[in-house]
Amino acid sequence: MKRILKSIQVHSLLYKSMLCLLVCSMYACEPFLETDLPNTQITAETVFADESTTNATLLNVYANLREGGLLTGKDIGVGNLTAHYTDELDLYLTSRANVLVFYENNVLPETPFLEQLWEDSYSHIYALNDIIAYTLDNDQLSEAFALQIQGEAYFLRALVHLYLQQLFGEIPYVTSTNYVENTNIVKSSEEAVFEKLIQDLKMAKDLLPEAYPSPERVRPNQAVATALLARVYLYSGDWEQAITQASQVIENPLYRVDLSLREVFLKDSQATLLQFSPGAEGANTYEAANYVFESLPPPRTAITSRLITSFEEQDQRLQEWIGKVGTGETAQYFPNKYHENSNTASTLECSIVLRIGEQYLIRAEAQARLGQLEAAATDVNVIRTRAVLPEVAANTQEQLLAAILQERRHELFTEYGHRFFDLKRFDAADAALSYKNGWESYKISLPLPEAELVLNPNLQPQNTGY
Repeated sequence: MKRILKSIQVHSLLYKSMLCLLVCSMYACEPFLETDLPNTQITAETVFADESTTNATLLNVYANLREGGLLTGKDIGVGNLTAHYTDELDLYLTSRANVLVFYENNVLPETPFLEQLWEDSYSHIYALNDIIAYTLDNDQLSEAFALQIQGEAYFLRALVHLYLQQLFGEIPYVTSTNYVENTNIVKSSEEAVFEKLIQDLKMAKDLLPEAYPSPERVRPNQAVATALLARVYLYSGDWEQAITQASQVIENPLYRVDLSLREVFLKDSQATLLQFSPGAEGANTYEAANYVFESLPPPRTAITSRLITSFEEQDQRLQEWIGKVGTGETAQYFPNKYHENSNTASTLECSIVLRIGEQYLIRAEAQARLGQLEAAATDVNVIRTRAVLPEVAANTQEQLLAAILQERRHELFTEYGHRFFDLKRFDAADAALSYKNGWESYKISLPLPEAELVLNPNLQPQNTGY
Protein backbone atom coordinates (compact mmCIF):
# COMPACT_ATOMS: atom_id res chain seq x y z
CA MET A 1 0.00 0.00 0.00
CA LYS A 2 2.88 2.37 0.79
CA ARG A 3 4.24 1.85 -2.70
CA ILE A 4 0.89 2.71 -4.22
CA LEU A 5 0.38 5.96 -2.41
CA LYS A 6 3.99 7.04 -2.45
CA SER A 7 4.07 6.69 -6.22
CA ILE A 8 0.80 8.56 -6.58
CA GLN A 9 1.47 11.44 -4.15
CA VAL A 10 -1.37 13.54 -2.86
CA HIS A 11 -3.78 14.56 -5.63
CA SER A 12 -1.49 13.46 -8.48
CA LEU A 13 -4.21 11.27 -9.88
CA LEU A 14 -6.46 14.28 -10.02
CA TYR A 15 -3.90 16.21 -12.01
CA LYS A 16 -3.53 13.30 -14.40
CA SER A 17 -7.27 13.03 -14.68
CA MET A 18 -7.36 16.42 -16.35
CA LEU A 19 -5.90 14.62 -19.32
CA CYS A 20 -9.32 13.01 -19.50
CA LEU A 21 -10.27 15.32 -22.35
CA LEU A 22 -7.63 13.50 -24.35
CA VAL A 23 -8.61 10.14 -22.86
CA CYS A 24 -12.26 10.71 -23.61
CA SER A 25 -11.52 11.77 -27.15
CA MET A 26 -9.75 8.43 -27.57
CA TYR A 27 -12.44 6.38 -25.85
CA ALA A 28 -15.50 8.56 -26.58
CA CYS A 29 -16.46 8.73 -22.92
CA GLU A 30 -19.30 11.18 -23.45
CA PRO A 31 -19.88 13.93 -26.01
CA PHE A 32 -20.29 16.92 -23.69
CA LEU A 33 -16.65 17.22 -22.60
CA GLU A 34 -15.53 20.33 -24.47
CA THR A 35 -13.90 22.37 -21.74
CA ASP A 36 -10.52 24.00 -22.43
CA LEU A 37 -7.70 23.10 -20.06
CA PRO A 38 -5.98 25.94 -18.20
CA ASN A 39 -2.40 26.54 -19.31
CA THR A 40 -1.11 27.03 -15.77
CA GLN A 41 -0.59 24.32 -13.17
CA ILE A 42 -3.82 22.46 -12.43
CA THR A 43 -4.93 22.23 -8.82
CA ALA A 44 -7.54 20.03 -7.25
CA GLU A 45 -9.60 23.12 -6.49
CA THR A 46 -9.53 24.04 -10.18
CA VAL A 47 -10.62 20.56 -11.22
CA PHE A 48 -13.63 20.55 -8.91
CA ALA A 49 -14.64 24.16 -9.53
CA ASP A 50 -16.22 23.15 -12.82
CA GLU A 51 -18.82 20.50 -13.58
CA SER A 52 -17.24 19.46 -16.87
CA THR A 53 -13.81 18.82 -15.37
CA THR A 54 -15.33 17.17 -12.31
CA ASN A 55 -17.28 14.88 -14.58
CA ALA A 56 -14.13 14.23 -16.63
CA THR A 57 -12.32 13.11 -13.48
CA LEU A 58 -14.99 10.52 -12.74
CA LEU A 59 -15.18 9.39 -16.37
CA ASN A 60 -11.45 8.79 -16.25
CA VAL A 61 -12.04 6.25 -13.46
CA TYR A 62 -14.63 4.47 -15.60
CA ALA A 63 -12.19 4.41 -18.52
CA ASN A 64 -9.45 2.99 -16.30
CA LEU A 65 -11.76 0.31 -14.91
CA ARG A 66 -12.71 -0.68 -18.44
CA GLU A 67 -9.18 -0.66 -19.83
CA GLY A 68 -7.23 -2.34 -17.03
CA GLY A 69 -7.39 -3.80 -13.55
CA LEU A 70 -9.83 -6.24 -12.01
CA LEU A 71 -12.96 -5.25 -13.91
CA THR A 72 -11.65 -5.10 -17.46
CA GLY A 73 -13.05 -7.55 -19.98
CA LYS A 74 -9.55 -8.24 -21.27
CA ASP A 75 -7.72 -11.44 -20.40
CA ILE A 76 -6.15 -9.72 -17.37
CA GLY A 77 -9.55 -9.06 -15.80
CA VAL A 78 -11.11 -10.99 -12.94
CA GLY A 79 -13.63 -12.69 -15.24
CA ASN A 80 -10.99 -14.36 -17.38
CA LEU A 81 -8.47 -15.01 -14.62
CA THR A 82 -10.88 -16.68 -12.20
CA ALA A 83 -12.53 -18.65 -15.02
CA HIS A 84 -9.11 -20.24 -15.58
CA TYR A 85 -8.46 -20.49 -11.85
CA THR A 86 -11.64 -22.56 -11.45
CA ASP A 87 -13.28 -25.06 -13.80
CA GLU A 88 -14.69 -22.84 -16.53
CA LEU A 89 -11.86 -22.34 -19.02
CA ASP A 90 -8.86 -24.26 -20.34
CA LEU A 91 -5.84 -22.22 -21.42
CA TYR A 92 -4.21 -22.76 -24.82
CA LEU A 93 -2.16 -19.58 -25.11
CA THR A 94 0.36 -20.58 -22.45
CA SER A 95 2.70 -17.71 -23.39
CA ARG A 96 0.37 -15.44 -21.41
CA ALA A 97 2.22 -15.83 -18.11
CA ASN A 98 -0.26 -13.69 -16.18
CA VAL A 99 -3.11 -16.04 -17.10
CA LEU A 100 -0.99 -19.21 -16.87
CA VAL A 101 -0.29 -18.78 -13.15
CA PHE A 102 -4.03 -18.60 -12.51
CA TYR A 103 -4.76 -21.59 -14.73
CA GLU A 104 -2.15 -23.66 -12.90
CA ASN A 105 -3.34 -22.37 -9.50
CA ASN A 106 0.18 -21.17 -8.93
CA VAL A 107 -0.34 -17.54 -7.91
CA LEU A 108 2.43 -16.67 -5.47
CA PRO A 109 3.04 -13.64 -3.24
CA GLU A 110 5.94 -12.69 -5.54
CA THR A 111 3.87 -12.89 -8.76
CA PRO A 112 4.47 -9.48 -10.42
CA PHE A 113 1.02 -9.33 -11.98
CA LEU A 114 -0.58 -9.78 -8.56
CA GLU A 115 1.14 -6.62 -7.39
CA GLN A 116 -0.16 -4.80 -10.47
CA LEU A 117 -3.75 -5.86 -9.79
CA TRP A 118 -3.44 -4.63 -6.21
CA GLU A 119 -1.87 -1.30 -7.17
CA ASP A 120 -4.33 -0.61 -9.98
CA SER A 121 -7.29 -1.30 -7.71
CA TYR A 122 -6.12 1.00 -4.93
CA SER A 123 -5.24 3.68 -7.48
CA HIS A 124 -8.87 3.61 -8.62
CA ILE A 125 -10.01 3.81 -5.01
CA TYR A 126 -7.67 6.72 -4.25
CA ALA A 127 -9.07 8.69 -7.19
CA LEU A 128 -12.63 7.99 -6.02
CA ASN A 129 -11.79 9.16 -2.51
CA ASP A 130 -10.54 12.46 -3.89
CA ILE A 131 -13.72 12.86 -5.91
CA ILE A 132 -15.83 12.30 -2.79
CA ALA A 133 -13.74 14.70 -0.71
CA TYR A 134 -13.75 17.56 -3.22
CA THR A 135 -17.41 17.38 -4.22
CA LEU A 136 -18.67 17.39 -0.63
CA ASP A 137 -20.02 20.83 0.34
CA ASN A 138 -18.69 22.25 -2.91
CA ASP A 139 -20.74 25.39 -3.59
CA GLN A 140 -19.29 25.73 -7.10
CA LEU A 141 -21.19 22.65 -8.25
CA SER A 142 -24.95 22.35 -8.46
CA GLU A 143 -26.41 20.25 -5.67
CA ALA A 144 -27.98 17.67 -7.99
CA PHE A 145 -24.74 17.25 -9.94
CA ALA A 146 -22.58 16.92 -6.82
CA LEU A 147 -24.89 14.32 -5.29
CA GLN A 148 -24.86 12.28 -8.49
CA ILE A 149 -21.05 12.32 -8.69
CA GLN A 150 -20.70 11.41 -5.01
CA GLY A 151 -23.20 8.58 -5.38
CA GLU A 152 -21.32 7.12 -8.31
CA ALA A 153 -18.02 7.42 -6.47
CA TYR A 154 -19.37 5.65 -3.36
CA PHE A 155 -20.78 2.90 -5.56
CA LEU A 156 -17.53 2.38 -7.48
CA ARG A 157 -15.47 2.46 -4.29
CA ALA A 158 -17.62 -0.34 -2.89
CA LEU A 159 -17.47 -2.29 -6.14
CA VAL A 160 -13.66 -2.34 -6.27
CA HIS A 161 -13.31 -3.10 -2.56
CA LEU A 162 -15.80 -5.97 -2.85
CA TYR A 163 -13.75 -7.65 -5.56
CA LEU A 164 -10.54 -7.17 -3.59
CA GLN A 165 -12.16 -8.74 -0.53
CA GLN A 166 -13.53 -11.70 -2.46
CA LEU A 167 -10.12 -12.37 -3.98
CA PHE A 168 -7.81 -11.67 -1.03
CA GLY A 169 -9.94 -11.92 2.12
CA GLU A 170 -8.83 -9.36 4.72
CA ILE A 171 -7.85 -6.11 2.99
CA PRO A 172 -7.45 -2.41 3.84
CA TYR A 173 -10.68 -0.48 3.22
CA VAL A 174 -9.34 2.88 2.14
CA THR A 175 -11.61 5.91 2.53
CA SER A 176 -9.03 8.68 2.85
CA THR A 177 -6.44 10.38 0.68
CA ASN A 178 -4.26 11.15 3.71
CA TYR A 179 -0.80 9.90 2.79
CA VAL A 180 0.41 9.47 6.37
CA GLU A 181 -2.61 7.41 7.35
CA ASN A 182 -2.56 5.24 4.25
CA THR A 183 1.13 4.34 4.34
CA ASN A 184 0.54 2.53 7.63
CA ILE A 185 -2.99 1.32 7.08
CA VAL A 186 -4.08 -2.00 8.59
CA LYS A 187 -6.23 -4.73 7.13
CA SER A 188 -9.89 -4.94 8.00
CA SER A 189 -11.49 -8.28 8.76
CA GLU A 190 -13.86 -9.61 6.12
CA GLU A 191 -16.76 -8.82 8.47
CA ALA A 192 -15.56 -5.25 8.88
CA VAL A 193 -15.17 -4.90 5.12
CA PHE A 194 -18.77 -6.03 4.68
CA GLU A 195 -19.88 -3.35 7.15
CA LYS A 196 -18.02 -0.66 5.22
CA LEU A 197 -19.33 -1.94 1.89
CA ILE A 198 -22.87 -1.69 3.22
CA GLN A 199 -22.22 1.85 4.49
CA ASP A 200 -20.89 2.95 1.10
CA LEU A 201 -23.70 1.33 -0.85
CA LYS A 202 -26.39 2.76 1.43
CA MET A 203 -24.82 6.16 0.86
CA ALA A 204 -24.77 5.57 -2.90
CA LYS A 205 -28.38 4.44 -2.82
CA ASP A 206 -29.43 7.59 -0.96
CA LEU A 207 -27.50 9.90 -3.29
CA LEU A 208 -28.24 8.40 -6.70
CA PRO A 209 -31.44 9.22 -8.58
CA GLU A 210 -33.96 6.65 -9.77
CA ALA A 211 -33.31 7.55 -13.41
CA TYR A 212 -30.07 6.73 -15.19
CA PRO A 213 -27.82 9.81 -15.52
CA SER A 214 -26.68 8.89 -19.04
CA PRO A 215 -27.87 6.77 -21.96
CA GLU A 216 -27.25 3.04 -22.30
CA ARG A 217 -27.02 2.33 -18.55
CA VAL A 218 -23.28 2.96 -18.43
CA ARG A 219 -23.44 4.88 -15.13
CA PRO A 220 -25.32 3.74 -12.02
CA ASN A 221 -28.71 4.78 -10.76
CA GLN A 222 -30.31 3.97 -7.42
CA ALA A 223 -31.31 0.46 -8.52
CA VAL A 224 -27.72 -0.39 -9.46
CA ALA A 225 -26.53 0.45 -5.94
CA THR A 226 -29.42 -1.61 -4.59
CA ALA A 227 -28.42 -4.59 -6.73
CA LEU A 228 -24.83 -4.56 -5.50
CA LEU A 229 -26.11 -4.11 -1.94
CA ALA A 230 -28.21 -7.27 -2.41
CA ARG A 231 -25.07 -9.16 -3.43
CA VAL A 232 -23.12 -7.85 -0.44
CA TYR A 233 -25.88 -8.88 1.95
CA LEU A 234 -25.95 -12.34 0.36
CA TYR A 235 -22.17 -12.73 0.64
CA SER A 236 -22.25 -11.55 4.27
CA GLY A 237 -25.07 -13.93 5.24
CA ASP A 238 -27.79 -11.36 5.89
CA TRP A 239 -30.46 -13.31 4.05
CA GLU A 240 -33.41 -11.07 4.98
CA GLN A 241 -31.74 -7.96 3.66
CA ALA A 242 -30.55 -9.78 0.54
CA ILE A 243 -34.19 -10.64 -0.19
CA THR A 244 -35.35 -7.09 0.51
CA GLN A 245 -32.78 -5.42 -1.73
CA ALA A 246 -33.06 -7.94 -4.58
CA SER A 247 -36.86 -7.63 -4.48
CA GLN A 248 -36.63 -3.87 -4.94
CA VAL A 249 -34.63 -4.40 -8.12
CA ILE A 250 -36.80 -7.24 -9.41
CA GLU A 251 -39.96 -5.18 -8.93
CA ASN A 252 -38.49 -2.15 -10.73
CA PRO A 253 -40.27 -1.72 -14.11
CA LEU A 254 -37.01 -0.60 -15.75
CA TYR A 255 -35.84 -4.21 -15.86
CA ARG A 256 -37.12 -7.36 -17.53
CA VAL A 257 -36.00 -10.95 -17.22
CA ASP A 258 -38.44 -12.39 -19.76
CA LEU A 259 -36.25 -11.70 -22.78
CA SER A 260 -34.92 -14.11 -25.34
CA LEU A 261 -31.44 -15.39 -24.49
CA ARG A 262 -30.01 -13.56 -27.49
CA GLU A 263 -31.39 -10.23 -26.22
CA VAL A 264 -29.84 -10.47 -22.75
CA PHE A 265 -26.37 -9.27 -23.79
CA LEU A 266 -27.30 -6.65 -26.36
CA LYS A 267 -26.45 -3.00 -25.73
CA ASP A 268 -30.06 -1.93 -25.24
CA SER A 269 -31.16 -4.94 -23.20
CA GLN A 270 -33.71 -4.31 -20.47
CA ALA A 271 -32.04 -7.09 -18.49
CA THR A 272 -29.00 -4.87 -17.94
CA LEU A 273 -28.52 -2.86 -14.77
CA LEU A 274 -25.01 -1.54 -15.42
CA GLN A 275 -22.56 -1.99 -18.29
CA PHE A 276 -19.23 -0.53 -19.39
CA SER A 277 -19.25 1.43 -22.62
CA PRO A 278 -16.70 0.07 -25.13
CA GLY A 279 -15.37 3.63 -25.38
CA ALA A 280 -15.86 4.35 -29.07
CA GLU A 281 -18.84 4.05 -31.38
CA GLY A 282 -18.66 0.79 -33.30
CA ALA A 283 -16.42 -0.90 -30.74
CA ASN A 284 -17.80 -3.90 -28.87
CA THR A 285 -16.62 -5.94 -25.89
CA TYR A 286 -13.18 -7.12 -24.87
CA GLU A 287 -14.85 -10.36 -23.76
CA ALA A 288 -15.86 -11.30 -27.29
CA ALA A 289 -12.44 -10.36 -28.65
CA ASN A 290 -10.83 -12.59 -26.02
CA TYR A 291 -13.13 -15.62 -26.18
CA VAL A 292 -14.62 -16.04 -29.67
CA PHE A 293 -12.68 -18.18 -32.16
CA GLU A 294 -13.44 -19.70 -35.57
CA SER A 295 -10.81 -22.39 -36.10
CA LEU A 296 -8.95 -25.09 -34.19
CA PRO A 297 -6.93 -25.34 -32.10
CA PRO A 298 -8.32 -22.55 -29.92
CA PRO A 299 -5.97 -19.57 -30.19
CA ARG A 300 -6.31 -18.49 -26.55
CA THR A 301 -8.81 -20.37 -24.43
CA ALA A 302 -11.81 -22.72 -24.55
CA ILE A 303 -14.58 -23.85 -22.24
CA THR A 304 -13.76 -26.92 -20.17
CA SER A 305 -15.51 -30.21 -20.92
CA ARG A 306 -16.62 -30.20 -17.28
CA LEU A 307 -18.69 -27.08 -17.82
CA ILE A 308 -20.13 -28.29 -21.12
CA THR A 309 -21.22 -31.67 -19.78
CA SER A 310 -22.76 -30.10 -16.67
CA PHE A 311 -25.55 -28.50 -18.73
CA GLU A 312 -28.86 -30.25 -19.20
CA GLU A 313 -29.10 -31.28 -22.83
CA GLN A 314 -32.16 -29.13 -23.54
CA ASP A 315 -30.75 -25.99 -21.87
CA GLN A 316 -30.97 -23.27 -24.50
CA ARG A 317 -28.08 -21.38 -22.89
CA LEU A 318 -25.90 -24.20 -24.19
CA GLN A 319 -27.04 -23.25 -27.70
CA GLU A 320 -27.24 -19.45 -27.41
CA TRP A 321 -24.43 -18.54 -25.01
CA ILE A 322 -21.82 -21.11 -26.04
CA GLY A 323 -20.19 -21.29 -29.45
CA LYS A 324 -18.82 -24.46 -31.02
CA VAL A 325 -16.06 -25.14 -33.53
CA GLY A 326 -15.52 -28.63 -34.95
CA THR A 327 -17.54 -31.80 -34.56
CA GLY A 328 -17.55 -34.92 -32.46
CA GLU A 329 -14.75 -35.51 -29.98
CA THR A 330 -12.56 -32.80 -31.52
CA ALA A 331 -15.13 -30.02 -31.00
CA GLN A 332 -14.14 -27.07 -28.84
CA TYR A 333 -16.42 -24.53 -27.20
CA PHE A 334 -16.17 -20.86 -26.30
CA PRO A 335 -18.21 -18.31 -24.32
CA ASN A 336 -20.53 -16.67 -26.82
CA LYS A 337 -22.64 -14.42 -24.64
CA TYR A 338 -21.07 -11.57 -26.60
CA HIS A 339 -21.04 -12.34 -30.33
CA GLU A 340 -19.31 -9.32 -31.82
CA ASN A 341 -15.54 -9.87 -31.69
CA SER A 342 -14.72 -6.95 -33.99
CA ASN A 343 -15.98 -3.46 -34.70
CA THR A 344 -19.42 -2.94 -36.22
CA ALA A 345 -21.06 0.10 -37.82
CA SER A 346 -22.49 0.98 -34.41
CA THR A 347 -21.87 -0.59 -31.03
CA LEU A 348 -24.07 -3.65 -30.48
CA GLU A 349 -22.76 -5.02 -27.17
CA CYS A 350 -21.30 -3.59 -23.97
CA SER A 351 -19.63 -5.41 -21.06
CA ILE A 352 -22.42 -6.05 -18.57
CA VAL A 353 -21.36 -5.61 -14.94
CA LEU A 354 -24.75 -6.21 -13.26
CA ARG A 355 -27.94 -7.72 -14.68
CA ILE A 356 -31.37 -8.73 -13.49
CA GLY A 357 -30.85 -12.50 -13.76
CA GLU A 358 -28.39 -12.44 -10.86
CA GLN A 359 -30.96 -10.71 -8.65
CA TYR A 360 -33.41 -13.62 -9.00
CA LEU A 361 -30.63 -16.04 -8.03
CA ILE A 362 -29.59 -13.85 -5.08
CA ARG A 363 -33.15 -13.83 -3.79
CA ALA A 364 -33.57 -17.56 -4.44
CA GLU A 365 -30.44 -18.44 -2.47
CA ALA A 366 -31.34 -16.20 0.46
CA GLN A 367 -34.84 -17.65 0.56
CA ALA A 368 -33.50 -21.20 0.43
CA ARG A 369 -31.10 -20.52 3.30
CA LEU A 370 -34.05 -19.26 5.35
CA GLY A 371 -36.01 -22.40 4.54
CA GLN A 372 -38.43 -20.60 2.21
CA LEU A 373 -38.15 -23.39 -0.33
CA GLU A 374 -41.25 -22.73 -2.42
CA ALA A 375 -40.39 -19.06 -2.94
CA ALA A 376 -36.78 -19.97 -3.74
CA ALA A 377 -37.85 -22.55 -6.31
CA THR A 378 -40.15 -20.01 -7.94
CA ASP A 379 -37.25 -17.59 -8.49
CA VAL A 380 -34.98 -20.33 -9.83
CA ASN A 381 -37.73 -21.37 -12.21
CA VAL A 382 -37.92 -17.85 -13.65
CA ILE A 383 -34.34 -18.34 -14.85
CA ARG A 384 -34.94 -21.92 -15.96
CA THR A 385 -38.08 -21.02 -17.90
CA ARG A 386 -36.15 -18.49 -19.95
CA ALA A 387 -33.65 -21.28 -20.73
CA VAL A 388 -36.57 -23.54 -21.79
CA LEU A 389 -35.99 -25.95 -18.91
CA PRO A 390 -38.47 -27.76 -16.66
CA GLU A 391 -39.02 -26.62 -13.09
CA VAL A 392 -36.26 -27.35 -10.61
CA ALA A 393 -36.45 -30.81 -9.05
CA ALA A 394 -35.48 -30.27 -5.41
CA ASN A 395 -37.39 -31.32 -2.30
CA THR A 396 -35.04 -30.37 0.52
CA GLN A 397 -33.03 -27.28 1.45
CA GLU A 398 -29.78 -29.09 0.66
CA GLN A 399 -31.03 -30.16 -2.76
CA LEU A 400 -32.33 -26.71 -3.58
CA LEU A 401 -29.09 -24.97 -2.59
CA ALA A 402 -27.17 -27.42 -4.76
CA ALA A 403 -29.55 -26.65 -7.62
CA ILE A 404 -29.04 -22.91 -7.12
CA LEU A 405 -25.26 -23.30 -7.20
CA GLN A 406 -25.61 -25.23 -10.45
CA GLU A 407 -28.00 -22.66 -11.88
CA ARG A 408 -25.56 -19.87 -11.07
CA ARG A 409 -22.84 -21.90 -12.80
CA HIS A 410 -24.86 -22.01 -16.01
CA GLU A 411 -26.30 -18.51 -15.85
CA LEU A 412 -23.19 -16.54 -14.84
CA PHE A 413 -20.24 -18.47 -16.32
CA THR A 414 -17.18 -16.35 -17.17
CA GLU A 415 -18.86 -13.20 -15.81
CA TYR A 416 -16.72 -11.22 -13.35
CA GLY A 417 -15.59 -14.07 -11.11
CA HIS A 418 -19.00 -15.39 -10.04
CA ARG A 419 -17.97 -19.05 -10.18
CA PHE A 420 -14.95 -18.54 -7.92
CA PHE A 421 -16.90 -16.47 -5.42
CA ASP A 422 -19.79 -18.97 -5.43
CA LEU A 423 -17.51 -21.93 -4.75
CA LYS A 424 -15.99 -19.95 -1.90
CA ARG A 425 -19.36 -19.02 -0.40
CA PHE A 426 -20.81 -22.53 -0.73
CA ASP A 427 -17.61 -24.13 0.63
CA ALA A 428 -17.57 -26.20 -2.55
CA ALA A 429 -14.19 -25.36 -4.07
CA ASP A 430 -12.40 -28.54 -3.02
CA ALA A 431 -15.15 -30.76 -4.42
CA ALA A 432 -15.19 -28.86 -7.72
CA LEU A 433 -11.47 -28.21 -8.21
CA SER A 434 -9.65 -31.18 -6.69
CA TYR A 435 -9.09 -32.55 -10.22
CA LYS A 436 -6.66 -29.69 -10.92
CA ASN A 437 -3.03 -30.55 -10.20
CA GLY A 438 -2.26 -27.19 -8.61
CA TRP A 439 -5.33 -26.91 -6.41
CA GLU A 440 -5.01 -26.75 -2.60
CA SER A 441 -7.75 -25.74 -0.17
CA TYR A 442 -5.96 -22.62 1.03
CA LYS A 443 -5.98 -21.20 -2.51
CA ILE A 444 -9.58 -20.13 -2.08
CA SER A 445 -7.96 -16.77 -1.25
CA LEU A 446 -5.15 -15.26 -3.27
CA PRO A 447 -1.92 -14.27 -1.51
CA LEU A 448 -1.29 -10.67 -0.59
CA PRO A 449 1.48 -9.17 -2.75
CA GLU A 450 4.78 -9.71 -0.98
CA ALA A 451 6.09 -6.26 -1.90
CA GLU A 452 3.18 -4.64 -0.06
CA LEU A 453 3.84 -6.68 3.09
CA VAL A 454 7.47 -5.59 3.07
CA LEU A 455 6.62 -1.92 2.65
CA ASN A 456 3.80 -1.94 5.18
CA PRO A 457 4.18 -4.54 7.95
CA ASN A 458 0.69 -3.61 9.18
CA LEU A 459 -0.67 -5.75 6.33
CA GLN A 460 0.82 -8.85 7.93
CA PRO A 461 0.16 -11.70 8.31
CA GLN A 462 0.21 -13.22 4.85
CA ASN A 463 -2.83 -15.28 3.93
CA THR A 464 -2.70 -18.86 5.22
CA GLY A 465 -0.73 -21.31 3.12
CA TYR A 466 1.49 -18.84 1.25
